[in-house]
Amino acid sequence: MAHLHKAWKVLFVLCGLAAAAIGISVNTSGVFYSVVAEELGLLRGSFAFHMTIFSLVTAVSALFVPKLMKKIPFKILLAVSIIIAVIGTGLMAASTELWQFYLLGAIRGFSTGLFSVLTITMVINHWFMAKNGLATSIALGFSGIMGAVFSPVFSAIITAFGWQLAYVAEAGLILLLCLPSLCYPFTLEPKNEGLTAYGSLEQLEQPPLAVPYRSLSLTLLAMLVFSIIVSFISSMTQHLPGYAETAGLSTTVGAGLLSMGMIGNIVSKLIVGALSDKIGSVRASFVLLAANTAGTLLLLLGKPASLMLLAAFLFGSCYGLGAVSVPLVTRTVFGNHNYAKRFPIISFAGNTGAALAFSAIGYIYDFTGSYTAAFILIIVLLVLSFLALLAANRS
Repeated sequence: MAHLHKAWKVLFVLCGLAAAAIGISVNTSGVFYSVVAEELGLLRGSFAFHMTIFSLVTAVSALFVPKLMKKIPFKILLAVSIIIAVIGTGLMAASTELWQFYLLGAIRGFSTGLFSVLTITMVINHWFMAKNGLATSIALGFSGIMGAVFSPVFSAIITAFGWQLAYVAEAGLILLLCLPSLCYPFTLEPKNEGLTAYGSLEQLEQPPLAVPYRSLSLTLLAMLVFSIIVSFISSMTQHLPGYAETAGLSTTVGAGLLSMGMIGNIVSKLIVGALSDKIGSVRASFVLLAANTAGTLLLLLGKPASLMLLAAFLFGSCYGLGAVSVPLVTRTVFGNHNYAKRFPIISFAGNTGAALAFSAIGYIYDFTGSYTAAFILIIVLLVLSFLALLAANRS
């Protein structure tokens, strides 16, 4: 460990942040939807709207991350945002009215957004000149690990002790996962510590290429569409427990679908990073789009349970698209020089897509009585995302 470059140690603490901000705060939210809505007499779409607010506010807060990091010491910003996120999650247990869930969704969304994907990828970009794709995959892959492991755990807690205690447990887990980032000394950039990034000698600094404004605008538009769509699709995973219920499957199978989706989440994130190093980020993203499409078609079949589990695994590739493909493709089409300028906007668009989906999919179920229409919509969106990615690459 003494000879291990500090960048890898920083990556370890970033894994905890990704696990807390995405894996726990977002990827396990689906196990609460039907239970809380039924107990409090709410529409699923109405309750799920608190995650819409969460994602919208996360999208807004991400726009301020670069500026806040210049004005507030990195560690202080990190500590304050984590504390607020933990308290906000714990207070979910004491909520009984929609407005309370909505308010806490906003508070949790803003605070979590300050230590989520944008912050994590910015730190990785500063600390990793080489193996950047692999580092991104590893860090964001931990969000899937936590979702896969703790979705059934929270489901079991809900069954045995109620959803209130499950929210308290979630708050405690978020704090535990974030502690390494607070305790381990590191800065936003290695040069602030008198260090160099991992692999910094392996790359030569090149001036940014002059890109025509029209081409840059078309590329940005295509990336915005791609980010919105893949983020929208990923929100469907949180409705898989509810979909299993409508298909006549048990609660255990429903939680299993969510877990398989999270396992697909992990695998897809690791695969897209490795593939990007070999065939490029765009082609690697096409592979995940194909897997996501196959999973959607299989889910539409509804049964048997074993096939549904495989379908959920394939469908989980949507997380690799939203979390890893989007930042990697952004680096590919805009370059390192423009990444910090473009990715916050693209990330904002993605969070907006996820925000719309959290409640939109719930309302589709509320007004149609099934998730079939939602899956058909997703197939259409997958086709559009393929075209958007193709356009971004050609531009």
